[in-house]
Amino acid sequence: MRAIARQSGREILFADSDVRGRRAPAVRGSFTVDQAVRLAISGGGLVVEDQAGALVVRAASHASQEDPGETDITVTGTRIRGASGPSPVVVMTRRGLEEQGIPDMASVSRIIPQNFTGGQNPGVAGGGEQSGYNNINNSTTLNLRGLGSDATLTLINGHRLPYDAVNQGVDISIIPLAALERIEVIADGASALYGSDAVGGVANIILRRDYDGLRVSGRAGASTEGGNVQQQYSGVGGARWARGGFMAAVDYSKATPIHADDRPYTRQLNPAQMLTTGSRQVSGVLTGHQDLASWLSFELDAQLADRRSRKTNAFSLTAPVTFYGQDNLPVLRSWAVTPSLRLRPGGGWEATLQTTHGESSTVANSRRYTNGNLLVGRSAYDNRLTNFEASAEGPLVHLPGGDIRLALGGGYRRFQLDFDVRTTSGGITRVTRDAVERRQSLFGYGELSVPLVGEQNRLPFVEALRLSAAARYENYKGIDAVATPKLGLVYAPHRDVTLKYSWGRSFKIPTLQQVNQVREVVLFPGYFFAPQPTPPLAPGATVMLIGGGNPDLRAERATSSTLSVEFKPRFLEGLRIEASWYDIDYHGRIASPISDLLSALGNPAAADFVLFAPSASQLDAIIASAPMGLSNQSGQPYDPAQVAAVIDSSLHNSAREHIRGLDLAFDYAASLGVDSRLTIAGSATYLDATRQSAANLPHERRSGVIFTPPKFRARGSASWETSAVQLSASLNYLDGTLDNRLPVAAHIGAFTTLDLSGSFRTGKGHGLLGDLELRLNVQNLLDERPDLIRVSDPTWVPFDSTNQSAIGRFVSFSVTKQW
Repeated sequence: MRAIARQSGREILFADSDVRGRRAPAVRGSFTVDQAVRLAISGGGLVVEDQAGALVVRAASHASQEDPGETDITVTGTRIRGASGPSPVVVMTRRGLEEQGIPDMASVSRIIPQNFTGGQNPGVAGGGEQSGYNNINNSTTLNLRGLGSDATLTLINGHRLPYDAVNQGVDISIIPLAALERIEVIADGASALYGSDAVGGVANIILRRDYDGLRVSGRAGASTEGGNVQQQYSGVGGARWARGGFMAAVDYSKATPIHADDRPYTRQLNPAQMLTTGSRQVSGVLTGHQDLASWLSFELDAQLADRRSRKTNAFSLTAPVTFYGQDNLPVLRSWAVTPSLRLRPGGGWEATLQTTHGESSTVANSRRYTNGNLLVGRSAYDNRLTNFEASAEGPLVHLPGGDIRLALGGGYRRFQLDFDVRTTSGGITRVTRDAVERRQSLFGYGELSVPLVGEQNRLPFVEALRLSAAARYENYKGIDAVATPKLGLVYAPHRDVTLKYSWGRSFKIPTLQQVNQVREVVLFPGYFFAPQPTPPLAPGATVMLIGGGNPDLRAERATSSTLSVEFKPRFLEGLRIEASWYDIDYHGRIASPISDLLSALGNPAAADFVLFAPSASQLDAIIASAPMGLSNQSGQPYDPAQVAAVIDSSLHNSAREHIRGLDLAFDYAASLGVDSRLTIAGSATYLDATRQSAANLPHERRSGVIFTPPKFRARGSASWETSAVQLSASLNYLDGTLDNRLPVAAHIGAFTTLDLSGSFRTGKGHGLLGDLELRLNVQNLLDERPDLIRVSDPTWVPFDSTNQSAIGRFVSFSVTKQW
């Protein structure tokens, strides 16, 4: 089956315990993937099913009288084994990614149409109006639907990892691609199944369970216009035995930065300005499993990473960075270990006891120069996670359509973020943040799957009908308690057509950064503000502004609906077409409710956040809430009697976003002969998003405008493969956006890139030339360049780096050897 999967590029999933010791007959000739797998398992007590685009091979129900369903595979989006959830699932395999020239997990984030590459992404140049997207430690986090990395839940083998830096995202770039089995993504609310953060969706990075042999590879590449010189070395090895196995993977990578003078469209900037970050990373993964008894097995996942980066920003077009600029040197160290016990008590039930311990530590050292004066900064963020979880799943009652199955679970999670932010200038150190923010939660969940119609009792126009329901309760001590339901329907009116519908509620708990963000209180002269209120402020009046975090923040909440249709015609084996409509109403979002502070006094829409004629006791309480006290910028002594108003622009649960759109996907695989196969795939998404900062404020576009996700994004690929040669081409399209920051709007053009990849494989054999693969990759073959944008400061990067890349044409060559 592994040989069939390797030659076809199709994902074939099976439990090692089901196939261990079995022998397959020879499969020779021209077959579809489904036909080849059925021939390989014929007479072996196995069955094959198509689930979420992958072929799942498992023991037939009569193969084990004690545990008929114990080897069913769980797909992301449901906790019920052997069932597909009501939400569409995007599946990407390691081999498929390699064939498209994807070298690492960081690059994966750029090829998922539902993912917005703004946020924590090394390609975001930052600076100026893009400074809010600055990446502290050169990490890569997923940002489904553009709702933020803290609203996308990323799992490893179904369990959580420590958060990265100050946001509630998970750095996927620390996972070696060689350790990957596949990635499953559902761009649908899933808090009822997985808890907080699963608002935009869930990405589950599934690692290889074990490995037999040794595989090493080396890769070198560079951008043809200069910079971005990369080298990467990786290895994966392991062993399998009768009752267990293990896999160990390690990866070393290094990349040089792209400087402004490497690109013709940024040569007006200071040559020291970096458009991308230089970095060096070492990461490793260990997985293993061992049967301890017929009813008990042990599994282990462990990850370790160390990354050092450098990014310089010039604040002048001509002066050196050491006179007017900043040099950032972040260091990331992270680890996590997850041991699990799996129990099979009988009756088709399986239970899991699992714990995860991990830490992600970032220390960002910076040297900031202002007219030659040095300010040394040190920002340390230490995330810790401890998670205990127990779960069980199995059949309850047998119906003509199949078994009613139930999944139950619960546990305890504790996570914390240590802040230590300080600066040193002239030998004097000033501590601006030194705190520990902790969070604890207790949770419980359940999911029920009811197959009303199945293979044994299908009806006219009802080939299959399954209902599902899930619910979860989480109690965050001192913050919030949240209950989230989810309902699902899977209906097949015809063998070739499947309809799915899901409705549910999701939530995101406030990040530790949002709660603990430094609170600031600043006093300004009243004449700064226009328009003036009615009546206008008296001469000499002052206005107090509140900014920063808020300890009273509550959970953000969302309601999501998804409707999809999947078409897999029998008359054209290997074709799958899927279309999905989605709608997310996301309210109680944490944001500053006032975008234009200087007009707040005369703006009726901001009235809920303006307090006129505050009392002296109210002002004292406000000042006492700021660790640094009052910053008086009014030009006169502070007098409570002169404070005419207080504007509260601190974080509140005030914003609301509405996201709706359409996802399209298709894939087709065909055999062109005995030793030739063609695979074509494509996916696209349309996103229409609006945002309202507070209830009384107008709606703003949050898609299709500068620094937000484009309204339309698509990717298509084609691959042809024989036993010796593999060729692929991929086309990526990002729609243009609107620059509406000035009275006269301007259009930013689309960004289209063409990628090519080809490999040559030698046959099996001994020596250095046996089991060898040589691969050449060319990304952005036509050297597409970003469209220039208007900037108010000539030192700012003049393109939208949240959507368009400065990498340009990139050529790499890799060698892989298998033993």
